[in-house]
Amino acid sequence: MRSIDFVRTLRFWLAALAFAAAVGAAGGAFAQAAGPGGGNGGGPGASSSGSGGHGPATYTIPGSCGVAGLLLPPPAMFGDPADAVKDESKVTQAYIRNCSCGTQACIADALEQYAEALAAIAPRLPPHLQNSAGVVATAASRVRVARTKAEAMRAIGDAIAAIHKDIDLVKAEDPDNPRLTRGGVFVADTLNVASLALEKGSGL
Repeated sequence: MRSIDFVRTLRFWLAALAFAAAVGAAGGAFAQAAGPGGGNGGGPGASSSGSGGHGPATYTIPGSCGVAGLLLPPPAMFGDPADAVKDESKVTQAYIRNCSCGTQACIADALEQYAEALAAIAPRLPPHLQNSAGVVATAASRVRVARTKAEAMRAIGDAIAAIHKDIDLVKAEDPDNPRLTRGGVFVADTLNVASLALEKGSGL
């Protein structure tokens, strides 16, 4: 199974690198063509699977804002799970920061995709952090249906508090192994980026 995952991951990254080179050669035409109003629902945060945001997560070249919205790399299924969380988190954070993702719809879409990626990694995280995907998914749902920006931000704030509580539980069980909390820290950081973008953004 690991060998199959490795081959699939290797093929994927080779394809991603080739695509990145093509984008660079075109002088960023892909990002320009997408524009800030492209995508499903008229915004850069539109999900690749439609407004529900439940399609398979694939990769977005960091810094690009394609019409499909946030697309994530297939989660690494071997190695340090915290590193896998880091990879998904960094791409999610880059998309939110760089692709005008400040509306409730965009943040909800991004967090849904992020939660799907985390769900594949979660079983390998410390027990208290294995519900990270569920915490993020709940935040995404609450953000999507929030009637005001303040309500949406409160949903993300509750998720951040829940993740920090889980991090504290991991620390309490094994205070001499700080690496165990790394995955949770990356999740909390990503939620913080989403909260800040939502605070600065305009409209629903």
